Amino acid sequence: MKMSSFSERYNKRQGIGGAIVGVVVIVVIIVAALAGYYAASASITASTSTQFSTVTQTQPPVTNTVTSTATQTEVINGTVTKTLTSTSVSTSVSTSVSTSVSTSVSTSVSTSTATSTYEPSGTLTGAGSTFVFPLMSVWSFGYTQIQPNIQVNYQSVGSGAGIAQITAGTVEFGASDAPLTAAQYAALPAGSTLLTIPEAVGSEVPAYNLPGVTTSLHFTGNVLAEIFLGTITMWNDPAIVALNPGVTLPAHAITVVHRSDGSGTTFVWTQYLSDSNPTWAKQVGFATTVNWPTGLGGKGNEGVAGVIENTQYSLGYLELSYVLSNPTLITAGQVQNAAGNFISANQTSVQAALAAGSGSLPAGNVPWTTVSIVNAIYNDTAATKAYPITSFTYVLVYQQQTNKQTATDLANFIYWVVNDAQSAGLNIGYVSLPASVVTLDDTTLGTITYNGTPVL
Repeated sequence: MKMSSFSERYNKRQGIGGAIVGVVVIVVIIVAALAGYYAASASITASTSTQFSTVTQTQPPVTNTVTSTATQTEVINGTVTKTLTSTSVSTSVSTSVSTSVSTSVSTSVSTSTATSTYEPSGTLTGAGSTFVFPLMSVWSFGYTQIQPNIQVNYQSVGSGAGIAQITAGTVEFGASDAPLTAAQYAALPAGSTLLTIPEAVGSEVPAYNLPGVTTSLHFTGNVLAEIFLGTITMWNDPAIVALNPGVTLPAHAITVVHRSDGSGTTFVWTQYLSDSNPTWAKQVGFATTVNWPTGLGGKGNEGVAGVIENTQYSLGYLELSYVLSNPTLITAGQVQNAAGNFISANQTSVQAALAAGSGSLPAGNVPWTTVSIVNAIYNDTAATKAYPITSFTYVLVYQQQTNKQTATDLANFIYWVVNDAQSAGLNIGYVSLPASVVTLDDTTLGTITYNGTPVL
Protein backbone atom coordinates (compact mmCIF):
# COMPACT_ATOMS: atom_id res chain seq x y z
CA MET A 1 0.00 0.00 0.00
CA LYS A 2 1.41 3.37 -0.92
CA MET A 3 2.00 5.69 2.03
CA SER A 4 2.18 9.39 1.22
CA SER A 5 4.09 12.14 2.96
CA PHE A 6 2.56 15.01 4.90
CA SER A 7 3.12 17.25 1.90
CA GLU A 8 1.61 14.77 -0.53
CA ARG A 9 -1.51 14.36 1.61
CA TYR A 10 -1.76 18.11 2.15
CA ASN A 11 -1.36 18.93 -1.55
CA LYS A 12 -3.93 16.32 -2.51
CA ARG A 13 -6.42 17.78 -0.05
CA GLN A 14 -5.85 21.25 -1.42
CA GLY A 15 -6.11 20.09 -5.03
CA ILE A 16 -2.49 21.04 -5.81
CA GLY A 17 -0.89 18.81 -8.38
CA GLY A 18 2.43 17.19 -7.59
CA ALA A 19 4.06 16.91 -4.21
CA ILE A 20 7.47 18.46 -3.64
CA VAL A 21 8.55 16.27 -0.79
CA GLY A 22 8.01 12.49 -0.61
CA VAL A 23 8.63 11.26 2.93
CA VAL A 24 6.89 8.11 4.07
CA VAL A 25 6.05 9.40 7.51
CA ILE A 26 3.47 7.00 8.88
CA VAL A 27 5.55 3.94 7.91
CA VAL A 28 8.53 5.38 9.77
CA ILE A 29 6.36 6.15 12.79
CA ILE A 30 4.80 2.67 12.89
CA VAL A 31 8.15 0.89 12.55
CA ALA A 32 9.79 3.04 15.22
CA ALA A 33 6.86 2.68 17.59
CA LEU A 34 6.62 -1.07 17.16
CA ALA A 35 10.32 -1.32 17.88
CA GLY A 36 9.81 0.54 21.13
CA TYR A 37 6.73 -1.48 22.03
CA TYR A 38 8.36 -4.84 21.48
CA ALA A 39 11.61 -3.79 23.11
CA ALA A 40 9.76 -2.73 26.24
CA SER A 41 7.01 -5.35 26.32
CA ALA A 42 8.33 -8.50 24.66
CA SER A 43 11.18 -10.92 24.48
CA ILE A 44 12.35 -10.71 20.87
CA THR A 45 14.58 -13.04 18.92
CA ALA A 46 15.59 -11.73 15.53
CA SER A 47 15.03 -14.16 12.69
CA THR A 48 16.50 -13.97 9.23
CA SER A 49 14.81 -17.07 7.94
CA THR A 50 11.18 -16.14 8.52
CA GLN A 51 8.97 -13.10 8.17
CA PHE A 52 6.28 -14.36 10.52
CA SER A 53 5.82 -13.88 14.23
CA THR A 54 3.85 -15.72 16.91
CA VAL A 55 2.05 -13.53 19.42
CA THR A 56 0.55 -14.99 22.56
CA GLN A 57 -2.05 -12.93 24.38
CA THR A 58 -3.00 -13.78 27.94
CA GLN A 59 -6.68 -13.13 28.52
CA PRO A 60 -7.36 -14.54 32.00
CA PRO A 61 -8.35 -17.30 32.25
CA VAL A 62 -8.28 -17.90 28.49
CA THR A 63 -5.08 -17.95 26.43
CA ASN A 64 -5.29 -17.17 22.72
CA THR A 65 -2.42 -17.95 20.36
CA VAL A 66 -2.48 -16.06 17.07
CA THR A 67 -0.07 -16.52 14.18
CA SER A 68 0.10 -13.52 11.89
CA THR A 69 2.41 -11.96 9.38
CA ALA A 70 4.66 -9.19 10.67
CA THR A 71 5.90 -8.03 7.30
CA GLN A 72 5.02 -4.55 6.00
CA THR A 73 6.07 -3.31 2.58
CA GLU A 74 5.65 0.14 1.08
CA VAL A 75 6.84 0.98 -2.42
CA ILE A 76 6.85 4.48 -3.90
CA ASN A 77 8.92 5.16 -7.02
CA GLY A 78 11.99 3.32 -5.64
CA THR A 79 12.88 1.16 -2.68
CA VAL A 80 14.15 1.77 0.85
CA THR A 81 14.29 -1.22 3.23
CA LYS A 82 13.85 -1.12 7.01
CA THR A 83 14.47 -4.15 9.24
CA LEU A 84 13.01 -4.32 12.74
CA THR A 85 15.00 -6.28 15.33
CA SER A 86 14.96 -6.46 19.10
CA THR A 87 17.54 -3.74 19.43
CA SER A 88 17.23 -1.34 16.53
CA VAL A 89 15.36 -0.17 13.50
CA SER A 90 17.41 0.72 10.46
CA THR A 91 15.54 3.31 8.44
CA SER A 92 16.59 5.23 5.38
CA VAL A 93 14.27 8.02 4.30
CA SER A 94 14.95 10.75 1.78
CA THR A 95 12.88 13.19 -0.20
CA SER A 96 10.92 11.69 -3.07
CA VAL A 97 11.63 8.16 -1.89
CA SER A 98 10.28 4.69 -2.34
CA THR A 99 10.05 2.75 0.88
CA SER A 100 9.73 -0.90 1.75
CA VAL A 101 9.65 -2.27 5.25
CA SER A 102 10.86 -5.78 5.97
CA THR A 103 10.17 -6.94 9.53
CA SER A 104 11.46 -10.30 10.67
CA VAL A 105 10.81 -11.09 14.30
CA SER A 106 9.94 -14.02 16.49
CA THR A 107 8.33 -12.75 19.68
CA SER A 108 6.27 -13.74 22.68
CA VAL A 109 4.10 -10.93 24.05
CA SER A 110 2.02 -11.23 27.18
CA THR A 111 -0.77 -8.69 27.37
CA SER A 112 -4.07 -8.54 29.14
CA THR A 113 -7.61 -7.41 28.61
CA ALA A 114 -10.16 -6.88 31.34
CA THR A 115 -12.80 -9.33 30.13
CA SER A 116 -11.85 -13.00 30.24
CA THR A 117 -14.85 -14.83 28.79
CA TYR A 118 -16.10 -12.88 25.80
CA GLU A 119 -15.28 -13.46 22.12
CA PRO A 120 -13.96 -10.25 20.48
CA SER A 121 -15.46 -9.61 17.08
CA GLY A 122 -16.31 -6.52 15.05
CA THR A 123 -15.18 -3.11 13.89
CA LEU A 124 -14.62 -0.15 16.17
CA THR A 125 -14.85 3.29 14.57
CA GLY A 126 -13.27 6.40 16.01
CA ALA A 127 -12.48 9.92 14.89
CA GLY A 128 -10.78 13.06 16.09
CA SER A 129 -7.35 14.19 17.22
CA THR A 130 -4.50 14.38 14.71
CA PHE A 131 -2.23 14.90 17.73
CA VAL A 132 -2.69 11.22 18.68
CA PHE A 133 -3.00 9.88 15.12
CA PRO A 134 0.56 8.48 14.78
CA LEU A 135 0.14 6.58 18.05
CA MET A 136 -3.44 5.53 17.28
CA SER A 137 -2.17 4.10 13.98
CA VAL A 138 0.27 1.90 15.89
CA TRP A 139 -2.36 0.87 18.42
CA SER A 140 -4.86 -0.01 15.69
CA PHE A 141 -2.29 -2.14 13.89
CA GLY A 142 -0.98 -3.75 17.07
CA TYR A 143 -4.38 -4.65 18.50
CA THR A 144 -5.34 -6.46 15.33
CA GLN A 145 -2.24 -8.63 15.72
CA ILE A 146 -3.45 -9.96 19.08
CA GLN A 147 -7.19 -9.74 18.35
CA PRO A 148 -7.50 -10.51 14.62
CA ASN A 149 -11.30 -10.47 14.78
CA ILE A 150 -11.27 -6.79 15.79
CA GLN A 151 -10.64 -3.94 13.36
CA VAL A 152 -10.07 -0.41 14.64
CA ASN A 153 -10.80 2.27 12.04
CA TYR A 154 -9.72 5.75 13.10
CA GLN A 155 -10.23 8.96 11.14
CA SER A 156 -7.66 11.69 11.77
CA VAL A 157 -10.05 14.64 11.33
CA GLY A 158 -9.15 16.92 14.25
CA SER A 159 -10.43 17.14 17.80
CA GLY A 160 -13.29 19.46 16.89
CA ALA A 161 -14.68 17.00 14.36
CA GLY A 162 -14.07 14.11 16.76
CA ILE A 163 -16.17 15.80 19.46
CA ALA A 164 -18.87 16.54 16.89
CA GLN A 165 -18.97 12.93 15.69
CA ILE A 166 -19.13 11.36 19.16
CA THR A 167 -21.85 13.89 20.05
CA ALA A 168 -23.82 12.83 16.98
CA GLY A 169 -23.22 9.14 17.74
CA THR A 170 -21.67 8.37 14.36
CA VAL A 171 -18.56 6.76 15.90
CA GLU A 172 -17.92 4.45 18.84
CA PHE A 173 -15.23 6.74 20.27
CA GLY A 174 -13.94 10.24 19.79
CA ALA A 175 -10.46 11.56 20.48
CA SER A 176 -9.53 15.07 21.53
CA ASP A 177 -6.59 16.94 23.04
CA ALA A 178 -9.03 19.53 24.38
CA PRO A 179 -11.54 18.62 27.09
CA LEU A 180 -15.12 19.46 26.24
CA THR A 181 -16.35 22.96 27.00
CA ALA A 182 -19.48 23.58 29.06
CA ALA A 183 -21.38 24.25 25.83
CA GLN A 184 -20.20 20.97 24.31
CA TYR A 185 -21.26 19.02 27.39
CA ALA A 186 -24.66 20.70 27.18
CA ALA A 187 -25.00 19.61 23.54
CA LEU A 188 -24.63 15.88 24.35
CA PRO A 189 -27.71 13.69 23.95
CA ALA A 190 -30.16 14.10 26.81
CA GLY A 191 -29.57 11.63 29.64
CA SER A 192 -26.16 10.54 28.36
CA THR A 193 -22.81 10.61 30.14
CA LEU A 194 -19.66 11.05 28.07
CA LEU A 195 -16.56 9.64 29.73
CA THR A 196 -13.19 11.40 29.46
CA ILE A 197 -10.26 8.95 29.50
CA PRO A 198 -6.65 10.16 29.18
CA GLU A 199 -5.00 7.82 26.67
CA ALA A 200 -1.53 9.37 26.24
CA VAL A 201 0.61 12.40 26.96
CA GLY A 202 2.40 14.46 24.32
CA SER A 203 3.86 17.86 23.59
CA GLU A 204 3.54 20.66 21.07
CA VAL A 205 6.58 22.41 19.67
CA PRO A 206 7.36 25.51 17.62
CA ALA A 207 8.30 23.89 14.32
CA TYR A 208 10.15 25.71 11.57
CA ASN A 209 11.89 25.41 8.19
CA LEU A 210 14.82 27.81 8.32
CA PRO A 211 17.52 27.30 5.65
CA GLY A 212 21.07 27.54 6.94
CA VAL A 213 20.12 27.35 10.62
CA THR A 214 20.58 23.94 12.18
CA THR A 215 20.43 25.10 15.80
CA SER A 216 17.34 24.45 17.91
CA LEU A 217 16.25 28.04 18.41
CA HIS A 218 15.09 29.50 21.73
CA PHE A 219 11.61 30.95 22.08
CA THR A 220 9.57 32.44 24.88
CA GLY A 221 5.80 32.29 25.04
CA ASN A 222 5.62 36.04 24.57
CA VAL A 223 7.80 36.00 21.43
CA LEU A 224 5.75 33.14 19.96
CA ALA A 225 2.56 35.09 20.65
CA GLU A 226 4.01 38.20 18.98
CA ILE A 227 4.94 36.12 15.92
CA PHE A 228 1.44 34.63 15.66
CA LEU A 229 -0.09 38.09 16.21
CA GLY A 230 1.94 39.36 13.26
CA THR A 231 3.79 41.88 15.43
CA ILE A 232 7.13 40.13 14.96
CA THR A 233 7.47 39.53 11.23
CA MET A 234 11.19 38.95 10.56
CA TRP A 235 13.49 36.11 11.57
CA ASN A 236 16.17 38.62 12.59
CA ASP A 237 13.83 40.63 14.78
CA PRO A 238 15.76 41.89 17.83
CA ALA A 239 13.50 39.91 20.19
CA ILE A 240 14.44 36.60 18.50
CA VAL A 241 18.10 37.58 18.13
CA ALA A 242 18.34 38.37 21.85
CA LEU A 243 17.15 34.86 22.72
CA ASN A 244 19.67 33.21 20.37
CA PRO A 245 23.14 34.73 20.86
CA GLY A 246 25.71 33.46 18.40
CA VAL A 247 23.11 32.37 15.84
CA THR A 248 23.03 34.23 12.53
CA LEU A 249 19.37 34.71 11.70
CA PRO A 250 18.32 35.68 8.17
CA ALA A 251 16.75 39.02 7.28
CA HIS A 252 13.72 37.22 5.90
CA ALA A 253 10.01 37.39 6.64
CA ILE A 254 8.46 34.67 8.81
CA THR A 255 5.62 32.73 7.21
CA VAL A 256 3.27 31.74 10.03
CA VAL A 257 1.51 28.37 9.67
CA HIS A 258 -1.53 27.35 11.72
CA ARG A 259 -4.41 24.91 11.66
CA SER A 260 -7.41 25.52 9.43
CA ASP A 261 -9.70 23.02 11.18
CA GLY A 262 -11.10 22.58 14.69
CA SER A 263 -8.14 21.32 16.63
CA GLY A 264 -7.16 20.22 20.12
CA THR A 265 -3.60 20.98 19.11
CA THR A 266 -4.72 24.57 18.48
CA PHE A 267 -6.54 24.60 21.83
CA VAL A 268 -3.36 23.69 23.72
CA TRP A 269 -1.15 26.04 21.68
CA THR A 270 -3.45 29.04 22.01
CA GLN A 271 -3.95 28.35 25.70
CA TYR A 272 -0.18 28.67 26.12
CA LEU A 273 -0.10 31.88 24.05
CA SER A 274 -2.96 33.29 26.13
CA ASP A 275 -1.06 32.56 29.32
CA SER A 276 2.04 34.23 27.85
CA ASN A 277 0.70 37.39 26.25
CA PRO A 278 -2.19 39.61 27.44
CA THR A 279 -2.77 41.02 23.96
CA TRP A 280 -3.20 37.51 22.57
CA ALA A 281 -5.51 36.60 25.46
CA LYS A 282 -7.69 39.66 24.81
CA GLN A 283 -7.72 39.71 21.00
CA VAL A 284 -7.60 36.01 20.10
CA GLY A 285 -7.96 33.83 23.20
CA PHE A 286 -7.89 30.05 23.20
CA ALA A 287 -10.20 27.48 21.64
CA THR A 288 -10.13 24.63 19.14
CA THR A 289 -10.81 27.26 16.45
CA VAL A 290 -9.69 30.91 16.65
CA ASN A 291 -9.57 33.89 14.31
CA TRP A 292 -5.93 33.87 13.30
CA PRO A 293 -4.39 37.34 12.85
CA THR A 294 -1.96 36.11 10.21
CA GLY A 295 -0.60 33.04 8.45
CA LEU A 296 -1.34 30.07 6.22
CA GLY A 297 -3.70 27.28 7.29
CA GLY A 298 -3.20 23.51 7.04
CA LYS A 299 -5.73 20.80 7.84
CA GLY A 300 -4.58 18.55 10.65
CA ASN A 301 -1.06 18.20 12.00
CA GLU A 302 -0.37 16.50 8.67
CA GLY A 303 -1.42 19.58 6.74
CA VAL A 304 0.57 21.99 8.90
CA ALA A 305 3.63 19.75 8.56
CA GLY A 306 3.11 19.72 4.80
CA VAL A 307 3.05 23.52 4.62
CA ILE A 308 6.17 23.82 6.77
CA GLU A 309 7.98 21.18 4.67
CA ASN A 310 7.26 23.07 1.49
CA THR A 311 7.71 26.63 2.76
CA GLN A 312 11.15 27.90 3.63
CA TYR A 313 11.30 30.45 6.48
CA SER A 314 8.01 29.18 7.87
CA LEU A 315 7.08 28.57 11.51
CA GLY A 316 4.10 26.69 12.90
CA TYR A 317 3.17 24.37 15.75
CA LEU A 318 3.11 20.57 15.69
CA GLU A 319 2.75 17.58 17.94
CA LEU A 320 6.32 16.35 18.48
CA SER A 321 6.01 13.07 16.58
CA TYR A 322 5.40 14.96 13.33
CA VAL A 323 8.80 16.62 13.74
CA LEU A 324 10.66 13.48 14.82
CA SER A 325 9.47 11.68 11.71
CA ASN A 326 10.78 14.41 9.40
CA PRO A 327 13.91 15.93 10.97
CA THR A 328 15.60 16.87 7.69
CA LEU A 329 12.99 19.49 6.79
CA ILE A 330 11.43 20.51 10.11
CA THR A 331 13.21 21.61 13.29
CA ALA A 332 11.68 21.91 16.76
CA GLY A 333 12.56 24.92 18.90
CA GLN A 334 13.17 25.07 22.64
CA VAL A 335 10.68 26.91 24.83
CA GLN A 336 11.41 28.79 28.05
CA ASN A 337 9.61 27.43 31.12
CA ALA A 338 8.60 29.20 34.34
CA ALA A 339 12.03 28.58 35.86
CA GLY A 340 13.64 30.48 32.99
CA ASN A 341 15.17 27.42 31.34
CA PHE A 342 14.96 26.75 27.61
CA ILE A 343 13.65 23.21 27.29
CA SER A 344 13.44 20.76 24.39
CA ALA A 345 10.43 18.48 24.26
CA ASN A 346 11.55 14.93 25.06
CA GLN A 347 10.73 12.04 27.39
CA THR A 348 12.42 13.63 30.41
CA SER A 349 10.95 17.11 30.03
CA VAL A 350 7.41 15.96 29.23
CA GLN A 351 7.45 13.51 32.15
CA ALA A 352 8.57 16.39 34.39
CA ALA A 353 5.67 18.52 33.14
CA LEU A 354 3.25 15.64 33.67
CA ALA A 355 4.50 15.08 37.22
CA ALA A 356 4.17 18.76 38.08
CA GLY A 357 0.89 19.43 36.27
CA SER A 358 -1.36 16.38 36.48
CA GLY A 359 -2.12 16.75 40.20
CA SER A 360 -5.62 15.86 41.28
CA LEU A 361 -7.74 14.83 38.30
CA PRO A 362 -11.55 14.52 38.27
CA ALA A 363 -13.45 11.28 37.84
CA GLY A 364 -13.98 10.24 34.24
CA ASN A 365 -17.74 10.75 34.32
CA VAL A 366 -17.68 14.45 35.30
CA PRO A 367 -16.60 17.50 33.26
CA TRP A 368 -12.88 17.96 32.56
CA THR A 369 -13.30 21.47 31.14
CA THR A 370 -10.74 23.09 33.44
CA VAL A 371 -8.04 20.38 33.28
CA SER A 372 -4.83 21.75 31.74
CA ILE A 373 -1.20 20.78 32.26
CA VAL A 374 -0.22 23.99 30.43
CA ASN A 375 -2.04 26.16 32.95
CA ALA A 376 -0.97 24.08 35.94
CA ILE A 377 2.76 24.52 35.29
CA TYR A 378 2.84 27.94 33.63
CA ASN A 379 3.94 29.73 36.82
CA ASP A 380 5.56 26.72 38.53
CA THR A 381 9.16 27.85 38.99
CA ALA A 382 9.95 24.65 40.88
CA ALA A 383 9.36 22.58 37.72
CA THR A 384 12.83 23.41 36.42
CA LYS A 385 13.01 20.62 33.83
CA ALA A 386 9.40 20.71 32.65
CA TYR A 387 8.52 21.34 29.00
CA PRO A 388 5.77 24.00 29.18
CA ILE A 389 3.50 22.96 26.27
CA THR A 390 2.53 19.46 27.41
CA SER A 391 -0.94 17.94 27.21
CA PHE A 392 -3.04 14.86 27.77
CA THR A 393 -4.91 13.53 24.79
CA TYR A 394 -8.26 11.91 25.56
CA VAL A 395 -10.52 9.17 24.26
CA LEU A 396 -14.23 9.95 24.63
CA VAL A 397 -16.87 7.21 25.00
CA TYR A 398 -20.42 7.02 26.26
CA GLN A 399 -20.93 5.41 29.63
CA GLN A 400 -24.27 3.86 28.69
CA GLN A 401 -23.79 1.68 25.60
CA THR A 402 -26.55 0.29 23.38
CA ASN A 403 -24.80 -2.79 21.94
CA LYS A 404 -23.24 -5.33 24.30
CA GLN A 405 -20.68 -6.73 21.84
CA THR A 406 -19.51 -3.30 20.72
CA ALA A 407 -19.41 -2.06 24.31
CA THR A 408 -17.25 -4.98 25.41
CA ASP A 409 -14.95 -4.74 22.40
CA LEU A 410 -14.53 -0.99 22.94
CA ALA A 411 -13.87 -1.23 26.67
CA ASN A 412 -11.30 -4.00 26.19
CA PHE A 413 -9.49 -2.10 23.42
CA ILE A 414 -9.16 1.01 25.58
CA TYR A 415 -8.13 -1.12 28.57
CA TRP A 416 -5.34 -2.62 26.44
CA VAL A 417 -4.26 0.85 25.24
CA VAL A 418 -4.05 2.18 28.78
CA ASN A 419 -2.55 -0.87 30.50
CA ASP A 420 -0.44 -2.70 27.91
CA ALA A 421 0.32 -0.47 24.93
CA GLN A 422 1.70 2.75 26.42
CA SER A 423 5.26 1.81 25.42
CA ALA A 424 4.24 2.00 21.75
CA GLY A 425 4.59 5.78 21.90
CA LEU A 426 8.01 6.05 23.51
CA ASN A 427 10.00 6.13 20.26
CA ILE A 428 7.71 8.64 18.56
CA GLY A 429 7.46 11.45 21.09
CA TYR A 430 4.75 10.35 23.52
CA VAL A 431 5.04 9.67 27.25
CA SER A 432 3.39 6.81 29.11
CA LEU A 433 0.57 7.51 31.52
CA PRO A 434 1.61 7.41 35.18
CA ALA A 435 0.21 4.67 37.41
CA SER A 436 -2.22 7.06 39.10
CA VAL A 437 -3.82 7.98 35.77
CA VAL A 438 -3.95 4.32 34.67
CA THR A 439 -5.82 3.53 37.90
CA LEU A 440 -8.21 6.42 37.25
CA ASP A 441 -8.80 5.21 33.69
CA ASP A 442 -9.44 1.64 34.81
CA THR A 443 -12.01 2.89 37.31
CA THR A 444 -13.70 4.89 34.55
CA LEU A 445 -13.71 1.93 32.17
CA GLY A 446 -15.37 -0.15 34.88
CA THR A 447 -18.39 2.18 34.71
CA ILE A 448 -19.15 1.43 31.02
CA THR A 449 -22.45 -0.44 30.98
CA TYR A 450 -24.92 -2.23 28.75
CA ASN A 451 -28.48 -2.29 30.09
CA GLY A 452 -27.15 -1.07 33.42
CA THR A 453 -24.59 -3.86 33.79
CA PRO A 454 -20.81 -3.17 33.58
CA VAL A 455 -19.24 -4.84 30.55
CA LEU A 456 -15.81 -5.37 32.17
